[in-house]
Amino acid sequence: RSVTAPSGCTEMQIWLLAASSSAVTASFWGAQFEQQSYATSYIPTAGTTITRAAETCNNSKPSVNSTEGVLYAEIASLTTEGTGATRLSVNDGSQDNNVTIGYSASNTVRIIIRSSSSNQALITSTQTITDFLKIAVKYKANDFALYINGSLIGTDTSGSAPSGMNDVSFDKGDGTLDWYGKVKGLAVYNEALSESQL
Repeated sequence: RSVTAPSGCTEMQIWLLAASSSAVTASFWGAQFEQQSYATSYIPTAGTTITRAAETCNNSKPSVNSTEGVLYAEIASLTTEGTGATRLSVNDGSQDNNVTIGYSASNTVRIIIRSSSSNQALITSTQTITDFLKIAVKYKANDFALYINGSLIGTDTSGSAPSGMNDVSFDKGDGTLDWYGKVKGLAVYNEALSESQL
């Protein structure tokens, strides 16, 4: 359970209240207090202060069909504040050939598909990005589409498919615009799925 402390609060107390005068036994485990607008996963500290390290995904070498496929993610942003952007992608180790899902300020979901250093498709949608969204990006030559929560959001019917993609990154493929958010699911499909599957 999480609660938000009132403004100006300087102390936190936990009380046990019994409905009768009989003895009550209780144990507490895993309390965590944070000075921010959202909760993060529990970090055991044993009474010391510990700084959270960034979580990373290493050695992600999927079998990717660069001719066609689907990048799927069930994700949520930590905040809608600020003007920065955050991305995750399947790519060739750079941003020259990639399929990118990104969040920007003002609750914007943005997908970008690049081939040979040129944008082939750009589709955006306004969503509540702090809610978990199921996002699927279909890519195939002259057949790009964005689906959110099973609904078709937009298409682009002109452009080349990326090539040489063999990496999944929590950035746009070149180490910039790192993903900072929650991830429930991430998958890469080696074929362009049907509309009913998406």
